Amino acid sequence: MRSERNYSFIGTTDPMTSSEVYHCEKYLKRNKRELVQAGKYLIDTAALLSLFHLDCWNCRRVHRETCCEGGQPYAVESRQVFILEREFPAISAHLTDRQKTKKWLDQGVWDKTPGTIRMEHGNCMFYQERDGRYGCAIHAYAEQMEQDVLPLKPFSCQLYPLDLIQTDLGILLTAVTNETSSFSRWGTDYLEQFYCASLDRRKVATHLDAHLFAVDGYRPAYEWNLPLFRYLLGDEAKRIESILQEKIEQSATTIG
Repeated sequence: MRSERNYSFIGTTDPMTSSEVYHCEKYLKRNKRELVQAGKYLIDTAALLSLFHLDCWNCRRVHRETCCEGGQPYAVESRQVFILEREFPAISAHLTDRQKTKKWLDQGVWDKTPGTIRMEHGNCMFYQERDGRYGCAIHAYAEQMEQDVLPLKPFSCQLYPLDLIQTDLGILLTAVTNETSSFSRWGTDYLEQFYCASLDRRKVATHLDAHLFAVDGYRPAYEWNLPLFRYLLGDEAKRIESILQEKIEQSATTIG
């Protein structure tokens, strides 16, 4: 069952379920006094200051699979459909496997519906090996061609651990936490399975080498996405960063 209210995940055509909308509404009501209004945005300071460590290159060393495996990204909006279709031949040509390049060009990027990226062997087609490392072929292409990755890479793939949700009260800028997971596009998997989202789980993982998802490497959620954060929020970014920094200083003073 889908909701027709003004709730949606920003940056994708995939809808929120009625259950996700329900939990989001409950969260907004419960935390009304703690959310900060900044223009059209509702700033969830508690979630945005939650600690994460996106030690992505070491993910496969400590987990059975990474977050890029076992599925496909959220569908992209029409703006990104156009961009990906335009850049797809160049991304394909950038692969080291010429047979795969031909296959990609023959089959195209979409799985039936424009915006929904094809899968290969159970993974997003862009999850590829290069020089012994696995990662996003779009991101690798953008970096090597010195292109801006922000408009090119699927929006939701760049967003984690943040979430951007259209609500009846404005655009909620939040991050996935135990309190938001019931309505976040990220669900509970990251919190339950990946060290990047749980400092508490990492602290008790004494079997890991100290440099893997190092405890002292955890930082507020929003800091991991500053380029995207500023790209999305435009003129509001400085104001919102100031709000978050003030909250950090207030917390430090209280603890001190």
